[in-house]
Amino acid sequence: MIHFVELPSLPKNSETLIIGEKYKELLEKPLEKAEVSPLFVPNNPSVDCRLSGHADLSAFHAGGKRLFLAPYLRGTELEKRLLDFGAEISFPELRQEQKYPYDAALNACSAGKWLIYCKEVTAREIVLYFTIAGDVKLISSRQGYAGCSVCIVDADSIITSDAGIAKSAKAQGLEVLQIRCGYIELPGFDYGFLGGAAFKVAEKTLAFTGRLDMHPDRDLILDFLSKHDIEPLFLTDENIFDIGGGIPLIEKQLRK
Repeated sequence: MIHFVELPSLPKNSETLIIGEKYKELLEKPLEKAEVSPLFVPNNPSVDCRLSGHADLSAFHAGGKRLFLAPYLRGTELEKRLLDFGAEISFPELRQEQKYPYDAALNACSAGKWLIYCKEVTAREIVLYFTIAGDVKLISSRQGYAGCSVCIVDADSIITSDAGIAKSAKAQGLEVLQIRCGYIELPGFDYGFLGGAAFKVAEKTLAFTGRLDMHPDRDLILDFLSKHDIEPLFLTDENIFDIGGGIPLIEKQLRK
């Protein structure tokens, strides 16, 4: 039986992870070495080509079987595979375009009992879904790229360089490590974001696309992880780079 990650972004021990196919050559083998099977999202033709491989612009996992996908994925092999897994898929009524904020409707951030989102940007279907859930804290932010901007450490702790998100999240009781902006590679842009360069692969493991050695807040980040009993997993020896994150979807089955 397939067991979906129940709380979005918080796998117990992930078996299947959604990432952009643009990063297959770089990350497929490191992920498989970590015993995680990547499920690749085809490049998004509606957004800036520099961001076309960013999974968090094309898919949003709301927990359990529920996924929201960008319109271009309707009828694709990815949709078919997800349906075969037993996923429940919704396609929000949105028109993605190259320029922000029209590319970011799916780029909200959720982990367990909270959702960080931008009222003016996030797809209304996602907000409605969590509003109906009732027991989820809705944390409003001016940052439309909330998914990229937030690195989830655990259900109650995050790392971000966005001052607005940090303030709003703290007000809702989350523990926040605010780091300096930049120092994360994103070709074609001045810098990327930590949330787009890191993702949980297990309850106590946070994967990074590359090394943190060039980041001035490296020690603060590692100390914060240690405080929360989280082990870093560096997938490559490159300087850390933004891929639009990874979406843990299916848990490993327990062996008897």
